[in-house]
Order: sequence, then structure tokens, then C-alpha cells
Amino acid sequence: MRNTAAILSLLVIGAGSSCYAFQQPSTRQHHAQQFNSKRQINHAINNRNEKPLTKLSMSVMDDVTEKLGNYVDFSSLTTMSIPPALLADMDKLFTTGLTLEQKLAHLASMYVSLPTSMQIAFAAVPILTTAYGVFYNLSHPEDGYRRGYEPYRRGLYDPLVAKAYYSRHPFLVAKRALELLRFSNGFIFSILYDKYILRDEEKYRKIRAQQLLELVQKAGPTAIKVGQALSVRPDLVPAEYAEALSTLQDRVPPFPSNEAKDLLRSELSASMMKLTNLSLEKPVASASIGQVYRGMASLSDGSVREVAVKVQRPDVLAEIALDLHIVREFAPTYQKITRSATDFQSLANEWGRGFIAELAYSEEAKNTKKFNKEMKERGLTAVTAPVVVDELSTDRILVTEWVSGTRLDRSTAGDVPRLCSVALNAYLLMLLETGTLHCDPHPGNLMRTDEGQLCILDWGMTLETDPNLQYSLLEFVAHLTSEDYDRVPEDLVQLGFLKAERLDTVRASGFLEPLTYVLQQAGQGGGGKKVRERIFAEYRERYPGLDDDELRYAMRDDMQKQIEEARKKESAVSGITMEVEELQKRNRDAFSIPEWFLYTSRAFLTLEGICLQADEDYSIIKSCFPYVARRLLNDGSPRSQTALKDLIYGAGDSIDVERLTDLAGGFSTYTTTQKVINSETANNINAAHDNKSNANAEMRRTSSKTRLADTEAAITLAKDGAEILLNPKGNFVQNLLVDETAAATSAQIKDALKDVLLDNPYRIKASLPLNLGSFLPVPLEKELAPFFEKSDGEIKAQALLNKVTAAAAPSLPTLPSLPNLNGAANTNGENDNTTNSASTNSGESSIDPEQLAVISRELRENLPKYAPLLGQLGSKFVATVLERTSEDIDRVLLTTEHNSEESPADTLVRTAARGLKSGAESGAQVLKSQRLAEEAEAAGSK
Repeated sequence: MRNTAAILSLLVIGAGSSCYAFQQPSTRQHHAQQFNSKRQINHAINNRNEKPLTKLSMSVMDDVTEKLGNYVDFSSLTTMSIPPALLADMDKLFTTGLTLEQKLAHLASMYVSLPTSMQIAFAAVPILTTAYGVFYNLSHPEDGYRRGYEPYRRGLYDPLVAKAYYSRHPFLVAKRALELLRFSNGFIFSILYDKYILRDEEKYRKIRAQQLLELVQKAGPTAIKVGQALSVRPDLVPAEYAEALSTLQDRVPPFPSNEAKDLLRSELSASMMKLTNLSLEKPVASASIGQVYRGMASLSDGSVREVAVKVQRPDVLAEIALDLHIVREFAPTYQKITRSATDFQSLANEWGRGFIAELAYSEEAKNTKKFNKEMKERGLTAVTAPVVVDELSTDRILVTEWVSGTRLDRSTAGDVPRLCSVALNAYLLMLLETGTLHCDPHPGNLMRTDEGQLCILDWGMTLETDPNLQYSLLEFVAHLTSEDYDRVPEDLVQLGFLKAERLDTVRASGFLEPLTYVLQQAGQGGGGKKVRERIFAEYRERYPGLDDDELRYAMRDDMQKQIEEARKKESAVSGITMEVEELQKRNRDAFSIPEWFLYTSRAFLTLEGICLQADEDYSIIKSCFPYVARRLLNDGSPRSQTALKDLIYGAGDSIDVERLTDLAGGFSTYTTTQKVINSETANNINAAHDNKSNANAEMRRTSSKTRLADTEAAITLAKDGAEILLNPKGNFVQNLLVDETAAATSAQIKDALKDVLLDNPYRIKASLPLNLGSFLPVPLEKELAPFFEKSDGEIKAQALLNKVTAAAAPSLPTLPSLPNLNGAANTNGENDNTTNSASTNSGESSIDPEQLAVISRELRENLPKYAPLLGQLGSKFVATVLERTSEDIDRVLLTTEHNSEESPADTLVRTAARGLKSGAESGAQVLKSQRLAEEAEAAGSK
């Protein structure tokens, strides 16, 4: 037995020596102490003059055999089973006087003499031991092992450069990959256990979601950023995981103050002396990328400002870059394992672009200043971003003026709904106009300042939106508003939700029927809760007596029936016979979620959640419409004008009066609301800086400023409307107004002429006594009637004009009425004192001097500009009416010229009609030529 133990001991000692270098220092020290103990035992045995083999057997071999006996059964292994040649080699091995080479030769001979099974077993011992030592040490890397390994410049993500760089540092990649595996192996094992052993993933999904949340928080800044990105991707992770990750807070323990001080000194050099009262021991906030301090700054212009100093974490670029490389390289493998249609490598690249962009504080400063500039240019003074202090900002240090205020979702101020409207319009402007979208719109980055402004923080991550996407969104909103749902599939393709090659399949499947229903419900407002309540209420009416669970099954059945009916209907037209079940299995191949939607939906969900706290019936879709109306009316591009036409006409060929009224109302709402909000914000700012005013005086000033703001809002609306309607280049709205008004005017003229030339003579003849009317000539009804017939377009235009006038009259914004300056008597003969007294007491029907001054100034400044344009529009309108008149007369003459016998009256009427036609053509031509000459002259002067 001891001879066997000698063999095992030597093999294990050899294996142990091969992995000794991979052990941690503490482990090596422990083994060294054990080795010293063994040497003491051997020394004692040697003093007793025992044989070498016996000494080794009694000390080391028994100890090793005892330990290995826990894993290997030696009961059947005896000295008799070992070949004599092997025993002889063992004796030689422990005989003194042999060199190391000779002992190794004898050891090799002993190994060859063993049975094959024992050779394999003994060979596995050093291999597995070495592998474990390597894995253990790589998965427990020393602190700061990634320091200095930066594959690209800060802010410039390049996956190919990173791949080439890390190929030269394979052990660095292995260390981090194994470290991440060590963090996640428990979670991975739990998932596999739930799926393949318990065969019930959903039962434990909430527990696993919390485990995933803890894992992400432990794995570092990249994991936190990825977790936040996945929180809005229920298409990539289960809904329970997405919900848990949505609570993820980007807060980590602060890094040491001495590191922050060193970074400030290296980045700012002598300029660091400008920062005072900067407490580096207590950061205001600490996140995965950097932390913020509060202090004072003495600037070059002599001013002293309170500032926020954002300092980047040391080595954060090296850490995030390495993690992104590992995620990107593993993405294709994960895609194959999960058989997902999502391109995870492209997704990792998009994340990488955003994460690395956040590390360039100079880009964040640029984005912040750009936003402030663009909002100011568009007159949105109620929203702002922190003011950047350029002279103290670098790629790793960002200094901005301190913003005092409260998070918007935690504010108890009464103007929170107003600021939500401001935020919504700001994000719509970013998405649909400026093209630079703020990509981190969580509640902590939306602040109500003490002055009543909305301040959007943290501009490190933005997304550029191209004009094609902007116009596609406008078209989508137009089709939804006009309920032209047949156009929605094409919109989904343009927006990136639906793959073009799957369009016919999706339309044929009827899959969009439930989507249409949900969109209709969502448009009514109230958030997800109210939408569910409305849907359940509708189904309770259809299926009385069912409980909620039974109603859910009824809903699913109805949805499935709608899908099947739509599929059959579409298949009959297109010949596509794909089954619904097959489409549902392959939905991943048809649908995807574009990146822009992730960030936009995040912003709108945040804003909707805040607004629903104040108004449970709030509809974010309806709230978006005023901006969309303004944008469609102001934008003269062909795609925008087409979207506007789709909105006004819908799927038919006639104008929808209700939508036209909504459009005008939306435009009015956006213009006046923004003006009033900006005025209120200015008043709040002034009040915040003026604490000496008397309360009563301040109240009077506030009332006066409010009335003045209303006046300015009405003037602004009039000016914005004039810019659209009086555009010298023309646009869809102007052409629509001119064409429809000309058609209605033509109809009115025909009605008037018919009344004068036909109806009135008949009425006069009928009204004369004693049948005297019979002596009067009969009106030329046969000859004139064809010229008075109205076309379908004229009838519709006439009806439209009447409806628009009736609908718009109560809601048209009006300026305050002018005071009775001359004390004129009441025309109704009533007592003037009553009227004047009421007017004086109410104070609502007259304007104060400030309002009168504003109106006078605007008239003086704008009449020279708009009067010529109004004349050009009038000329265009008259020319259009004359053209229609000429065309109508020509049409009647052509349709009646086949009559061979022409009466004198007919000849007279036709001759007069030709003369009128010629005059109308000449007049229209003159007006057109005059207008073109004026436009050319105006262009030349510019």
C-alpha cells in the first residue's frame, strides 16, 4: 500500500508544483508552512536511521494517501498488483546518490509500467489541477488590472480598432470574461435549472429578475448601462426582467477624493485655482461614469458663480471598452443559441456608440449648448439646460452653473402639468426638427427650477434623427389622426418597425387589426390603466355576466377572430394563404424595434407618468397633436404637405371639417400656449430676482402681465397664421384655402345670379295681382340654367365654408375690445351708465395702455410687411375665381354646342357667355403676370 502511495504522492507533488506559480500569495504562504512541517518530520525520521522509503512512506505518503482517499478507492490496490520491475524502480528512485535526471527517468519508467486506466487517471490530476489554478486566478484578477488599456480615444467608439487591440492582450480579455462568468454562473445555473429540470421558467421569473438586478449592479458600469437599455426592450428580455431593470439606479459608491483631486489637477492645471469651496470629500452624486461636486468658480470675466463640477471616474474608458468588446464578440454566439432574429452585434455597437459618447464631456458640453441655442431660436424660453462654463471644462471635467430646483416628478408646484407640456414640445422639437434627441430622459434628469423653468440635465448621450425619419413620423401621425389605418403598415416600414419584405405577409395575416384597436383606445388618453378600463367596460357590455378572467379569454377569442377575418379578406384579394399561426411564430422575423423609438418612448412614458399624477385622463397622443399641427402647417416640404393633405382629406377625396377644425385648433393652441408659457416663465424669473416688491403691487403687476401676455399670444397667433397664409411662395394650406374659397365663391355667385335672373322674375310674376305677371316675359331658364349648375366640388366647398364658419366662430381667439373712447350713445337706446359701469367694474372688456401700445406697435411694424402680401393673396384668389368662371363657361358651351337649331335667345346668351369667358381669361392672365412680376421684384431686392 505504501509503495502505491509513493507513486501517487510523486505524481501529485509534480502536479502541485506545476500549479504552484498560479496560486495567490496567501495560498502559497500556507503551503510553504505545510512544507516546512513535512521537512521537520522527515528530519526526525532520519535521526532514527530508518530507510529512505520508509521515511517517505511514514511522513508524506500517508498524508497524501489520506487526502486522496476521499476521492479514490485504494482498497483494491496492493503491492502484489504492482509489477516487480516497477517496485525495483521505486527502490532506485528513493536511493540516495541518484541525480535529478536519473530520478525523472525512473519516474517515467514507473508511469509507463502502470495500467492504462491508471495512467489516464494520474495524467488528469495535474491537468485538472493546473486548469483550476488558472481559472481561479484569472477569475479573481488583482485590482486595477484594466488600468491604462484604452483601445480608442474617448468618445470615439470603434469596434474594429478594439478587436485588433484586444487581440494583442488575450489574457486581459480572459480575465474579465472569467470574472463576469464568476459573477453570473449562479444566475445562469438557476435559469437552466428552471428551464430543463423544473420545466417552469415563468413560475420563478420574478425571483430571477431580482437576482439579475443584483448581478447587474455588481458587474460594473457597463452592466448598469446595458441594464438600463434593456429595461425598455421587453422584446429582448422577459417583461419581468425589463420591469426589474427599470428600477435600476445608476448610483455606485464614490471613488476616493484624492483620485478626483489628481484628475482635476491634471486636466485643469493652474485653472483649478479658480474653483473654490469645492468639498471633494462629499460628492453631491456618484454614478457609474463620474461624480458631481458643488462649489464656486471665479471666472475670467470677473464673475463668481455657483457651479456643479462633474469629474469622470479614473479608468472608466478602459473598463467600458473591454466589456463592450466582450459583449460584442459574444453576441453572435448568443444569437445562435437563442435563435433570435435580433442582430445583437449591431445592438451592441449601438450601445457602444452611446456609452462611449458619454465619456467625452466635451461632446456633452456641445450638446448642452446646442439645445439651449435651438430652444432660444424657436422661442421656447420655458425650457433650458445647464449653462456650460467652457473655460473650466475638458474631456473628463464638465463644469456648469448650478441649477437649483426640484425633480419634476417630485415637485408639488401647480405648474407641473404646464412644464410637462413644455417637456413634451421640447422632445417633439428635438425628434422632428433639430434632429438631436436627448437619450437619457429618466425622471432624475427633468427638473423644475426655482424660477419655474424646465431644466433637462445630462446631455452625454444623444441620438441624431435624420429628416426621413422625421417626415415618416409626421405621416404616421397624420394617418392615425385621420383614421386612415390602411396606410399604417407602410408607415411602420418607414419607421423601422416592420421589414419591407414582410409587409404583404403581415397585412395578409390580419395581425394589425388588434394594433389598430389599441391605437384607437390609446388616443382617448388616461394612460394604460384607463385604456384597460375602457376595454374591459366595452367587453362587459358585449358579454354580461363574465368575470375578469373570463373576459380576458373572450378578448383573446375576439382578437383571434378579427385576425382570421382580416386574413381571409386579404387573402381573397392578394392570393396569400399563409396561416396566422405561422406568422405569429415568425413575428420576430417581421418586426423589430428601432433605436430611436427606445429613447423616445422612454421620454414620453416618463412625461405621461408625471402628467397622469395631475390628470388621470391625460392623453399624450392628443397632447402631441398641437405641435404636429403647427409643424405640418409651417413646413413647405413635399412630404410634409402630402401628410397634411392626408390628414385633411383622410382616405376619401373630400375635406373632413372636424379634422380641419382640429388642425386649426391645434395650431392655435400650440402658438398661444407657448407664448403664454414663455411670458409666465419670464414673470417667474423676474419675481425670483425681485424680493422687494409690495404684495399688492405685485398682484396688480401680475394681473396686468397676464392680460398683456394674452394680447401678445393673440398677436403671435395672427402673425404665425399670416406667415403661412400669406407666404409669397405659396404652400398647400394657401392653395387649399384659395381653391376651396374660390370654389365656394363661384357657387355663391351662381346662386346669386340664378336668384336674380331666374328665381326673382318668377317670384315677381307670381306676386302680381290680377294675373298681371302673365304679361311679363318668361325668364330664359332653358338657356341660362346650364350656366348656374354647380359642380360637386363647388357644392362641397360651399358646405365646407358654412361648417367651418359655424365651427370656428366660437373658438376664434380675439383681442380685447377697445374702450369706448368717445362715449358714444348706445344704439339700442339703453342707459349708457349701466354699460359703462359694468365695463369699468369688470375690467375685462377694455384694454389698458400697455396692451394698446403693444397693438399699436405691432400694427406699425407689421402692416408694411403684410399689406403687400395680403394684396398678392387677394390677387391670387381673384385670378382663381376668374379661371374657374372661364372654365365653367367653356364647359357649358362645349356641352351645348351640338344643338343644330339655335334660338335668338340662345344665341344671345352664348354670345354673352363667350364675351364673359374672354374677359375672365384676360383678367386672370393679367393678375397672374402682375403677381409674378411682384414676386420677381421682391426676390431681386433680397
